Amino acid sequence: MSSADFSQQDIFAKNNYDIRSLDDEVRADVLCGRLLKQCYLYLVETHELSAAEASRLCYGASYFLCEYLIPDRRVNLFDITAQLIRQFAGNWYIIKNMEPNLAELTGILEGVMAFYDYSCSLGLVSGQQLQEVQSSCADLAYYQGRIDSFYAIENDGYFQWNADCPLKS
Repeated sequence: MSSADFSQQDIFAKNNYDIRSLDDEVRADVLCGRLLKQCYLYLVETHELSAAEASRLCYGASYFLCEYLIPDRRVNLFDITAQLIRQFAGNWYIIKNMEPNLAELTGILEGVMAFYDYSCSLGLVSGQQLQEVQSSCADLAYYQGRIDSFYAIENDGYFQWNADCPLKS
């Protein structure tokens, strides 16, 4: 599937991001890429961010959406919850990266906040969801603690570390 297979309206249709099969996952990924381009334009034009800053934010959002939410969690982008962000930042990001660190994670979470602010402006997520996203993304001390405790794991300590912020509900 190419991005040419979808109309402009398709990228704003929430149900196009439902994932039940590999084809759904591919469609959601393609549409997400197009939606992120629209988010970039929104950040530049509406929020008057520099191209570099808008790119940085969209890159962070892309990592969260296209590496975690769509392929790993198989969750509709607009069914976002605080728990999904906490699982990402407090577990998934840490175990999937060679050198997890708060500076990189903070950049990703800033992108997540920017993307969901844009999504809220379109009515794709509620104000309540946006508040949950913002609150979860802002809990940097918790995520630093999770990174630090990950680096301090000894022997079979991983099991307790994982249980403190499990990926599975």
